[in-house]
Amino acid sequence: MRMKPLIAAVAGVAFAAVALPRLIVADSAAPAAAAPAPAAAPTSDWPAFHGGGPLVGEAKALPAGTLTARWTFKHDEPGPFEGSAVISGGSVFIGDVKGRLFCLDLATGKPKWTYTIEAGFEASPLVVNGKVFIGDLGGLFHCVSAEEGKKLWTFDTGSGQPIHASANVFGNKLIFGDDGANVICVNADDGKKVWQVETGDRVNAAPAIGGGLAFISGCDAKLRAIQIENGKEKFAVELQSLAPGSPALLPDRIILGTDGGRVLAIAADGSKILWTYENVKDGAMVYSSSAVSEGIVVVGARDRLVHAIDAQTGAGKWTFATRGEVNSSPAIAGGKVYVGSRDKKLYVLDLKTGKKLDEFQASRAIEGSPAIGQGVVVVGDTSGAVYCLEPK
Repeated sequence: MRMKPLIAAVAGVAFAAVALPRLIVADSAAPAAAAPAPAAAPTSDWPAFHGGGPLVGEAKALPAGTLTARWTFKHDEPGPFEGSAVISGGSVFIGDVKGRLFCLDLATGKPKWTYTIEAGFEASPLVVNGKVFIGDLGGLFHCVSAEEGKKLWTFDTGSGQPIHASANVFGNKLIFGDDGANVICVNADDGKKVWQVETGDRVNAAPAIGGGLAFISGCDAKLRAIQIENGKEKFAVELQSLAPGSPALLPDRIILGTDGGRVLAIAADGSKILWTYENVKDGAMVYSSSAVSEGIVVVGARDRLVHAIDAQTGAGKWTFATRGEVNSSPAIAGGKVYVGSRDKKLYVLDLKTGKKLDEFQASRAIEGSPAIGQGVVVVGDTSGAVYCLEPK
């Protein structure tokens, strides 16, 4: 995800006082939506943006030690990395804005293959069953062999609009959004369209998956719950401000940040707002997606702060100041928060207190979310470097 395509949508709503969201029910005769499934236990891989599934951004704990570079990868003609890396098997997958999807060896950082297109990549890859799925800035969605890097199929959205949103998966159905205001579901086997839902504006966020529903936010200032089986909208919550980040699903609530400096907890069935956090300075945009662990929500914002919020009450627990906007979506592992900033640093913070435990200096701004898996942290920066960090 990236902010540039959203700038036009900010005008007129960014800092306006807003009312609490109201519920818009698509089918009043339909039963209440099923609650999202509880977050799955963290796995050793990190095969999707924010871990995939409910998008809570939680991973297995890393060993103790100071983060040290196992390797750094940089192409001879580097392009910025705006999206996040993923980790699957013994490989790292990440795309750059020059249109290259890299598969790097997790142990050494050496390229296994490079898949190249004319348009760029700003979305994060999704790896499922030996296939890599990613949308490009020209409006094509790609399926590539994870082993060889060969194109298996492409799906043309038909809008010609960029795909900034990372995909998520339910069974053999892939769900993603595009800048043409569409939410699209395609079959993972052959790339054929299953259904398409038109929204009111661009969709830059990855959908969260739970309870047979895809929860997706966008520039039309709505959070939608869409039935994955048939593409029918179950409910929509009007947010009053655009929501560039992805929702995080808990068993009884949905956590989501918006423009205007707010983080919301919405009941799992969309029926009410449980709390609103409004302590983001100057109403700055909450661009990043929230991570949740041990009852604590952690999110970055454009006020240059990382915010920690009580998931039950919405009370602020702590803030951590960086020297740049925090567009990077935090990840949490073993009671530690890992988050990048435009100040060129990756920070490691104590989940309970916000105390800085470690930091790593990159070459340029870190926009993507850290990927945590197999005992390492992988993150790219806008200089075109990918870093694999391990505790030593």
